[in-house]
Amino acid sequence: MLVTEKDVKFKAVRSSGPGGQRANRRSTKVQIWVKIGNLPLSDIQKKRLRRKLAKHINHLDELWAENEEERTQKLNRDKALWHINKMIRDALKVPKPRIPTEPPRSAEDVRIRAKKIRSDKKRGRRISSQ
Repeated sequence: MLVTEKDVKFKAVRSSGPGGQRANRRSTKVQIWVKIGNLPLSDIQKKRLRRKLAKHINHLDELWAENEEERTQKLNRDKALWHINKMIRDALKVPKPRIPTEPPRSAEDVRIRAKKIRSDKKRGRRISSQ
């Protein structure tokens, strides 16, 4: 795990949605923030994070996430921490370069045959003007 509980700032707020009589009594939604500058990453990796996760970075250069799926604050805290780690891992993956290939000859033959069938079908629907 790249980010641990001691690296982040937590805040618990009231969750939205239905909840019955206890809806306004429990602060189970969890919001977390982690400073990108404090992450144990190289400058290139931090730059990649800032570019790929721009929508999840605030004006203080903090990466944020929130969770309100579970009914307890502890579970939401764990899920939010897992989510932020997953976002970082996914953003740091370097995509493999695409190697362009040509479609096989058989695929082109199938496409041409389908076009001929379609054009014959439409030609058969025409009213001859004789």
